[in-house]
Amino acid sequence: MQAFTNRVIVTLTFLAVLLTLGCRENNESGTINLNTTLSWHGVELSIGDTVYDSMNRPVRPEKLYCYVSNISLRNDEGEWVNSSSISRLDFIPFSANATGEFISKKLRCSDMFNAIKFNVGVPSELNQGVDPTSYPNSHPLSVSGSAGMRWDMNNSYFFVKFEGKLAEEEGGLIEIPFALHPATDPLNRTVVIETNAFSFHANDDLEFQFDLDLGLALEGSAGDIDLSQVGHSMGEVPKAIMFMDNLTTSWTLAE
Repeated sequence: MQAFTNRVIVTLTFLAVLLTLGCRENNESGTINLNTTLSWHGVELSIGDTVYDSMNRPVRPEKLYCYVSNISLRNDEGEWVNSSSISRLDFIPFSANATGEFISKKLRCSDMFNAIKFNVGVPSELNQGVDPTSYPNSHPLSVSGSAGMRWDMNNSYFFVKFEGKLAEEEGGLIEIPFALHPATDPLNRTVVIETNAFSFHANDDLEFQFDLDLGLALEGSAGDIDLSQVGHSMGEVPKAIMFMDNLTTSWTLAE
């Protein structure tokens, strides 16, 4: 009886190994591309366009950069598979792309997914205490890759840089500057987008089209931001918190 039991255990172990090997055939990877275009309260937007705030004052966005990290996929068992990615999005003039690479070992036997998740910001373990010269120039956190996004005073990175000008009143000259520069670890935010079920395997290269509504990032679920009162907003100040909270709900999957 003991010999039979041992044979069963060996057979089951062998089958489990074969199944594992079948799920991890190689070290190839699949790629998820998140393409994002801009809008302002549902209307297409390019950096440099003139739009209007809730007080009908003209606003001109002039710069929008942000980091998107840890693109992840939720499989049909409810587990998240993480790509450990980081991308810098420079919206010049209206679109930008973030990429997540998923190696087959991480995908394992998963092939059906129903949600996408990513962070807006730099992961805390990479945000401080890392020498940007240690990265190759092509890396988004390197000296070259982070140009304009490195906060030397705090030895860390800006998560988002949104700058522009607006008028003091309706019909006025567009000359009051604003700068929203969220930059500290507590301002890292997670965006979760539910999707229709889709298949994804190693060697696949899939694209998803997103919309980022900048109007909602300023006048959204967390409250309205008066850009004329922003000045130079960095770190955990109320306007930076409100902006990041609004931004979290301003990304949508385009149909």
